[in-house]
Amino acid sequence: MILVVFTVVLQATVDLEANGIPIIKSIPKGLPPFTLSTAVDIDNFGDVAALVISIVIVGFMESIAIAKRLATKHGYEIDSSKELLGLGLSNLSAGLFNGYAITGSFSRSAVNNEAGAKSGISALVTAALVLLTLLFLTPVFELLTNATLASIVISGVVSLVDYNEAIYLWKVHKFDFGNWMFAFLGTLFLGVELGLGIAIGISLLLVIFESAYPHTAVLGRLPGTTEYRNIKNYPQAERYDGIVVIRIDAPIYFANTQNIKEKVEKYVKASLREIAERLEEQKEQLLEKGEGALDEDTTVKFIIFELSAVAHIDTSALHILHDMHKEYSSKGMQICFTNPNKRVMQRLVGSGIADEIGREFIFVSSHDAVDFCLREMDSDDMIRYEKESSEVPENVTVD
Repeated sequence: MILVVFTVVLQATVDLEANGIPIIKSIPKGLPPFTLSTAVDIDNFGDVAALVISIVIVGFMESIAIAKRLATKHGYEIDSSKELLGLGLSNLSAGLFNGYAITGSFSRSAVNNEAGAKSGISALVTAALVLLTLLFLTPVFELLTNATLASIVISGVVSLVDYNEAIYLWKVHKFDFGNWMFAFLGTLFLGVELGLGIAIGISLLLVIFESAYPHTAVLGRLPGTTEYRNIKNYPQAERYDGIVVIRIDAPIYFANTQNIKEKVEKYVKASLREIAERLEEQKEQLLEKGEGALDEDTTVKFIIFELSAVAHIDTSALHILHDMHKEYSSKGMQICFTNPNKRVMQRLVGSGIADEIGREFIFVSSHDAVDFCLREMDSDDMIRYEKESSEVPENVTVD
């Protein structure tokens, strides 16, 4: 207020405009007229429909953004539905008087907050002062310089830049920090609407990216427990030759099915490669000791999918599971499922996948699945051993 009074007095006495400092010059006096016919101009609605929709979306987002920022700063809750209702009634009233579209302003909210406003009564006081200004004080404020008006807005908005949040995002999540920077720079240089639009667009792209490339992990058993964890986080976790346990940490749907299929193929190939390398090392050690060659199976027999984090599965995913079962069963590999939720299990049963892979290969936990697979592998090895032992060479005669 001191700055405003000083600038007005200075302009009235020194004439800053004559010295190259622009002033506001003209502020329409009085209240706008009641214009119901313009407010309900249905004939031209089609021409402005797209613009109206964009104003509604961007205006509401702008209002909610500043409301949430101030709510977080002062520790209170906001109701988005009430905010939307308030904006609708405000714009309805403004439209009857040929007024501007109304949103929660970043700059004016910041100035109001810096002035110490605590409740909505401050808006009533502001409205009353604006009314008095329009009726009686417009000649005075016409002397105000543009630079003074800008400085008031900037000083208020600067307080809304949350530097601590930026530092926190940089330490915790680089993607969120990047989105914060795009929103900040876009709002600063391109305006609130474009800045918010860019931030929302980037956020949607990040959501799509994370959804299309979900996190998956190969699991191993923690020594001495029945818990299975990501082998990257727990290198000491035990794995078993011939068994690959894979956890999928996202819903499986059309956007990520191909990525999940490729990851499963990568995990199976990596497991085969590790088995082959380990057996090769053992063979070399046996040859060095002069012992016979090592006769071991080098294939993956069971692929276990941990589905506890899969909240949803669609038809595209069911087709992919069918294709994977067909592909891997032709190679002698059996697919197993563990801990699917009720909705996922209904989809597996309804699509026939459960019966196709065999319901005996659907388990409550990864430990139960691995225990079953180990017994099956031991049983197969015993059958193969007995069969090989019973075979008689052609040059041997048996009485």
